[in-house]
Amino acid sequence: MKILLSGAFNPAFEALPEYLASALVRLGHEVHLFNHRAFLLPGRVRALSPPLERLDRARLNARLVRLTRRLRPDQVLVNQGMVLTPDTVRALRDLGARCVNWFSDYPAEFDLGLRAAPAYDAFYLGSSYAAARHEEAGNARSAWLPFACDPYAHRPPDTSAAPEGASGSAERIVFVGSHYPERQILLRFLHGLPVGIWGPGWERASGDPHLLPMLRESRALRPAAWRALYARAEVVVNIHYGSLGPREVSGDLANTRVFEILGCGAHQVVNRQGDVLRLFREGEHLSAFSSGDELRAVVEGCLRDADRRRAVAANGRRAVLAAHTYDHRARLLLDRTIAGLDGAHRPAPDAPARLAAAAGGGR
Repeated sequence: MKILLSGAFNPAFEALPEYLASALVRLGHEVHLFNHRAFLLPGRVRALSPPLERLDRARLNARLVRLTRRLRPDQVLVNQGMVLTPDTVRALRDLGARCVNWFSDYPAEFDLGLRAAPAYDAFYLGSSYAAARHEEAGNARSAWLPFACDPYAHRPPDTSAAPEGASGSAERIVFVGSHYPERQILLRFLHGLPVGIWGPGWERASGDPHLLPMLRESRALRPAAWRALYARAEVVVNIHYGSLGPREVSGDLANTRVFEILGCGAHQVVNRQGDVLRLFREGEHLSAFSSGDELRAVVEGCLRDADRRRAVAANGRRAVLAAHTYDHRARLLLDRTIAGLDGAHRPAPDAPARLAAAAGGGR
């Protein structure tokens, strides 16, 4: 099949578009890429001039239509891509392409996605809460499709290699992710434990005496770097955006780290997020918490019980590889016969099994 994949491609940082493209190639498809963030003008210029912003967006839309007319792909896959207008999507469908959007993030651009969804043949959302909101709005071709891992990128690395782009220290507890206030508050509960924190924005916590001993590098790490950190750690902590707050803030989303940590074979301690517990079993595939005090207690328990910690990490890796890789997601995105658009996004008790079955895997 000839596929045109539209995403925000960043040569300095691999993410979903790159992982999905690799999966499609592995499955034997002809893949062409379109960067729908390839603006001519810098963002600061476009922000100051709405006419220039509209002109640059129109140019990107016209480029995609021209490319589709030239390539004649069987399918156009879009990752988020709200720079692409519904009129553009309808033009691509008129050219014979099946158009599918994997609107993986939440809450970014949610209202735009809600309005754009009817233009697509299928519209998949990374959050079950977001998918339910689409159902309420009458978007019958919308469904839940969570993130995934790339088994070739998210794997246990060679532990003899030093982390590329990160310090060589080997904290027993690791957190990798951007600074958010809720993350800072929760990580304070680990004060005094051997914790290392990496990620953009953590310089904002340099005045916090509880966190200062934990802070390592305030910048984004490439996957090779955090894979090596995970391999050396006994516990990897994952705290979602909006964690422990109202459901509409986090969307119940299972973030990319859920799948990537499991793929790397690390023991994950994560806040009890709705979609996480719909896809994986607490105590069998990962450990979970619902408060700062519980976070500390769970982490301390993991440090004390090495055998259980390793068993849970191994089970988690098996579970994510069985049903939650980008190969599984790619097959579903290309399948015109999936019956999952009948409401499989509802957070029903059997949603994980139905999702795994649709993806061609199982646990």
